[in-house]
Amino acid sequence: MDTDSITTPRAPLYRGAARHRRRPLLGALAAAGLLTACGTQNSSGVAAVPDEATSRPAGPTVSPDATAPTAPAACPDSGVLLRAAEADAAMGLRVQQIELVNCGTRAYTVSGHPSVQVLDEDLEPLEVTVSHGASAIATLDGFETATGPVRLKPGERAVARLAWRNLVTELTRPAADGRYLRIAPNGGGKDAQTVPDHVDLGTTGKLGVSAWARPAPDSPQRPGARP
Repeated sequence: MDTDSITTPRAPLYRGAARHRRRPLLGALAAAGLLTACGTQNSSGVAAVPDEATSRPAGPTVSPDATAPTAPAACPDSGVLLRAAEADAAMGLRVQQIELVNCGTRAYTVSGHPSVQVLDEDLEPLEVTVSHGASAIATLDGFETATGPVRLKPGERAVARLAWRNLVTELTRPAADGRYLRIAPNGGGKDAQTVPDHVDLGTTGKLGVSAWARPAPDSPQRPGARP
């Protein structure tokens, strides 16, 4: 018998098995189709799903702790702006500078001592004896000197000083804890402004005020003053 002419009959294909083999293939094709529809292909041919973070429109990032910068104080109708610097403290003695800036468009003149009133947190006046000079509180250089009228051009400034002691000497008297100053540049209440400040007088009840003067030549220009 010629074996080369014999054809071995093929086993019949089981239809169920063919269906089983096609199902994984169809599933893979369907998955590939979904990825292609939802994303883009990279250079390797693999579909890339878009990143949710990068798909959002670009915009400014704001930190949850970020706060808006504080706007500079507006110039009052009087054309002058009053403010208090941080007090220097040593052995219970406080010395503080207050400043007047001519933020207007015309010259402004101050003369003598400013009128100062100490207020509590409710803006109520405290029982404080305010004196010109600091002789009743301490001996301070230049505190008793009055230089006469100070004429300020727009952008110029004048300074005065306050002095007090933070002492509790009477147990029957409540300590005075000022939170604001009511300052009138030339006395009489004209152009007065209320300035936030902490004036811890204890039970001394005394505050010394110097006269207005031009700042020392080496004193830096404070922020907010116009050149």
